[in-house]
Amino acid sequence: MYRSPRYLVEDAQIDAFVARQRQGQLIAAPPGGHPQVSILPFVRRGDTIEVHCVQEDATFAAVRANPLVTFFVADFLAFSRHDWVDPEDGGRATLNFRAVAFTCEAATSTDPHDVAAALRGLVEAYEPGASYTPIVDGEFYGPRLRRLAAVRLRILATEAKFKVGPAGTSELKRTVARELRARNEPGDARAADVIESYLPAGD
Repeated sequence: MYRSPRYLVEDAQIDAFVARQRQGQLIAAPPGGHPQVSILPFVRRGDTIEVHCVQEDATFAAVRANPLVTFFVADFLAFSRHDWVDPEDGGRATLNFRAVAFTCEAATSTDPHDVAAALRGLVEAYEPGASYTPIVDGEFYGPRLRRLAAVRLRILATEAKFKVGPAGTSELKRTVARELRARNEPGDARAADVIESYLPAGD
């Protein structure tokens, strides 16, 4: 992902964005093979990301063959037309999005107790206060736990790009937000809200 000087992101913005997301893409490339990818729920704790995979998943096989992976967390907002920015410059059409790529080293386990712990962490993060049969290795969950694997990703580096509105003035970004609301395609209103949320306070 190209790190553009026009779209620099502060660490606090990255942390706040990732904390609100509920899925990411685990990308792993086995030696000599094609990269594999799976969309997974995740929990991030500091410099660690926890996920789980089906053991038969090709992505899990790739992780075991090469533990150097990428975990990609992204939120596509909307496509914006060039003429909202410049009626003559077709190059000003763009996608608006927020994306974070974590370069990681993975550790894996198929131990049912480790898998149960990973699943408990997910439920606690996604459904705080929910009532359910405790997730432990036993008759109820055991068969499912033995089909899964726990994957712990140690974050080595982080790249982020938040393309929320065009590069330029706050007024230009407001214009794009206004045009998105007028177009009113699915997701446009939310995209406009996100773009405006990144404008400097009082600007």
